Amino acid sequence: MEQETDGWRAFLFDQMLRGIRLRSSVYFCPQFRQPWGFSVARNCAVFHIVMKGSCWLQVKGLPTPSHLSTGDFVVVTRGTEHTMRDSHSTPTVNFFELVKSLAGNKNSPLLVGGRGPVTSLVCGGMVFENAAIDPLLAILPPLLHIKAGSNGADQWLGLTTKYVLWELDNGGAGAAEVVTRLADILFIQAVRSYFDESADTTSSGWLAAARDPQVGRALKLLHERPQKRWTVSSLAAQLAISRSALAARFTKLVGEPPLKYLTRLRLNTAAVRLRSTNDKLGAVAFEVGYESVAAFVKSFKRQTGMTPGQFRQMRQPNPLK
Repeated sequence: MEQETDGWRAFLFDQMLRGIRLRSSVYFCPQFRQPWGFSVARNCAVFHIVMKGSCWLQVKGLPTPSHLSTGDFVVVTRGTEHTMRDSHSTPTVNFFELVKSLAGNKNSPLLVGGRGPVTSLVCGGMVFENAAIDPLLAILPPLLHIKAGSNGADQWLGLTTKYVLWELDNGGAGAAEVVTRLADILFIQAVRSYFDESADTTSSGWLAAARDPQVGRALKLLHERPQKRWTVSSLAAQLAISRSALAARFTKLVGEPPLKYLTRLRLNTAAVRLRSTNDKLGAVAFEVGYESVAAFVKSFKRQTGMTPGQFRQMRQPNPLK
């Protein structure tokens, strides 16, 4: 059973990571002298890499602050309001107001604060193409903290960050696209590290569901064939358990009922196709399990606030600018 569990869990992890796609990213390279502190809140994932020094991170809603030191990488997955500062008592200012007041280029080093030791950061935001419907974003915790040296972070984080900074400094043709793809890599690595560290210890949530004998297999079936006309009864029959038992356990572990999860999975698959192909709406709707374009459009608009056609054509403003 353990080998079987590892098999479907690896499949699910791969499916989740494969769907990561950033629409845009932006970077800042601030240097702070003690005392210093700033706050950030944005409607997208926000990350910080400590290149030198140390600081405290406090995410609103989390009970305790996190101490960061050289080489640490953190992602505030939903852009929740948070503070970064040299000590718990240092006052903070809004980061973007600080940048505007300095009239600095967002990709150029910013040196602010007092006269004490310097902490150097690489900070930025990650705007996802399918944030409203991506199953991965829904199951991640508010904060991912990759400590220096964990799971080879010194290697992949150091190399990727150096490449990012080189692109920002040189600003050649396609630099914006290159750094966005590098942000893809940073986020994928952060999620991989989270999966590796938490998969066997988390007692609730999607990771616990992925190793559960019934719910894990149910998730695998949904991800393998999202276009199938699943019902809770047909899914339970595949697992040889009762409908009520599956519905209750799935909802408890995943946080939502099986068919609601399936809807998001289908719409995320559709969103990827809308942005990456010129397929007609009818073909997209059929491939993800909808019997009619009307039903697909209604479901898509309910979840994202726009029609599939609007989603395909629209390039939404970057919330980090």
